[in-house]
Amino acid sequence: MNGYYLGRIVYCSLLCMPGPNSIVSMRFLMPSYTTPEYVLMRPRTRIVCTLGPATATDEMIDQLIHSGMSVARLNLSHGSLIEQTDAIARVRARADHAGVAVAVLADLPGPKHRLGPGPESESGPDIILEPGQMYSLRDGNGTSTAEVGYVHPPGFVSSTPVGASVLIADGAIQLKVIKASRSEIECEVTVGGPVQSDKAVSAPGHASRISYLTEETGAALDIAASQYVDYVGISYIRSAEDVRLVRDLFAARSFHPQLIAKIELAESMENLDAIIDASDGVMVARGDLGVELPIALVPESQKKIIRRANHVGKAVITATQMLESMINAPLPTRAEVTDVANAILDGTDAIMLSAETAVGEYPVITTSIMAEVALEAEKTLNRDEIAGRRRTGIQGLDSAIADAAVTTADRVGAKVILAFTESGSTAARVAGFRPGVPIIAITPDARVGRGLALRWGVTVITAPRPNSIDEMFRQGSQIALDSGLVKNGDRAVAVIGVPIGVHGSTNLLRVIDLPEPDAVD
Repeated sequence: MNGYYLGRIVYCSLLCMPGPNSIVSMRFLMPSYTTPEYVLMRPRTRIVCTLGPATATDEMIDQLIHSGMSVARLNLSHGSLIEQTDAIARVRARADHAGVAVAVLADLPGPKHRLGPGPESESGPDIILEPGQMYSLRDGNGTSTAEVGYVHPPGFVSSTPVGASVLIADGAIQLKVIKASRSEIECEVTVGGPVQSDKAVSAPGHASRISYLTEETGAALDIAASQYVDYVGISYIRSAEDVRLVRDLFAARSFHPQLIAKIELAESMENLDAIIDASDGVMVARGDLGVELPIALVPESQKKIIRRANHVGKAVITATQMLESMINAPLPTRAEVTDVANAILDGTDAIMLSAETAVGEYPVITTSIMAEVALEAEKTLNRDEIAGRRRTGIQGLDSAIADAAVTTADRVGAKVILAFTESGSTAARVAGFRPGVPIIAITPDARVGRGLALRWGVTVITAPRPNSIDEMFRQGSQIALDSGLVKNGDRAVAVIGVPIGVHGSTNLLRVIDLPEPDAVD
C-alpha cells in the first residue's frame, strides 16, 4: 500500500499514561497522500515510452518513470512470450515501488502481411534488390530467393492489381506491379535495398482483406488478456467492425481493457469518425500513415485525427519519429523539437517514443528532453480552443458538470480540481476541457488509476472509498494539501457522483476552501 495506492503510510504512536496494570502502547495508521516531487514537475501532456532491449532492466524503467513516462508500450509483434511478460511485471513492480500510476499499452500486430524468411549471413541479408530488376511475389510460407518473395498470411497477391505500388519494410523497398495473376504478381523494383525476413509488405490504397484475427494477432490477444494490460493498441484497423471484434473477443474472456485504435491506413482515415466512436482512444500512427497516404497529407491528417478525438473527448496519442535522431544522438534536431511542440499545440493528450527508447542509445535523455519540450509548449497552449471543440461534441449531464468544473476553477481562482471517480470517466471528462489547473483523480481502484495514465493533466491518487459526502470532502481536502499542489487558504473544485460508489453518476460540483473542517460531533 504505497505510492499512488495510498500514499505513504505514516505511523504515529501514542503512549498511554502508566496505569495500575501496565504501560499500553497504541499505534495507528494515518494515510498521507504525498505525491513525489518529480511527478508534480511533469508536463500535463502524457509521455508513452516503448520498451525494448535498451530499457529492459529495473534501473532503466526507474529512470524512465522519473523522467516522465506515464505509459510503457510493448509491441507484441516483437520479442518472446517470456520477454513480454517479464517487461510487464517489471513495469508494474517499479511503478508500485515509485508510488506512481504507470499503465501498460500492448500493441497487437493486426492483419499485416509479412515477407517470409530469406537467406541471411552474419553480415546481413544475402538478397539485394536493384532498381529496374524484376521481382515476383507469391502467397505462402516459402523461403524467399533473389527472384521470388513469399508473403504470408495468404491473400496479398490476389488483392493487389496491376499498377499498384508495393512497399516492403515501410517503403525501404518499393515495387510496381507489372503483371498479376491469382497466384503471383510480377513487379519492377523502383527503389532497391536488402530484403530482410519478416518485414511488412503493403500496397497503399489496397487494404488487406484478411480477417483481423490472424494467427499472430490471436497469440498477442492471449498475452494481453493473460497479463491484464491497461490499454491495447489495435494495429491496421480498417473499420469500426475491427474494433468491435477485438472488444468482443476480450469481453468473452471477462477482460475489458481500453482500446486504442491506431490510425495508419487510408481506409481508416475514410472511416475515422466511426472508428473513434467505437474506441476508447486513438493513435496518430504517422509511420504507416505516411506510407499509405501521400506524405504531404500526413500533417493535416494528424490535425484532423486530433480534432475529432478532442471533439468527442477521447484520448489521442501522437506517435512515430518524434525524436528519431536521438536513437543515435544525445540531442534532437530543431525540426523534431518543433514537431513535438506542434502536436501538443494541436491538442494531443500524449506523445510517444518508439525506437528512441526501445533500442536507442539515450532513452532517458530522450524522455527528459521530450518532457522539457512539452512543458514549454503547454505555456502557449490555447486551452479555450480545445475546450471549445469538446463543447461542440455530444454532451450529457456528466460532461456538463465537468465543463462547469473547469470554468468554475478559472473564475474562483481554484488551484486544483478534485475528481472523485469509480470508473475513471469523471476525471477523463474534466481533462477533455483542458483546465488551467492540475486534476487530481481520486479512486479506490488502482486499475482505474492506471486507466487514466493517458489523460492530459491527471494525477492519480488511490484512496479508500469514503462512507459519506462529508467524509469525501474531508478526504479530498487532505489529498489536495498532501499532494503539495495547494496550501491552506487555497481553493479546490470538487466533482463528485452521488450516490457514492455508482459508476457514471457525476452530478455534483462544490468549491472547497482548504482545509475542509473536521466533522463536528
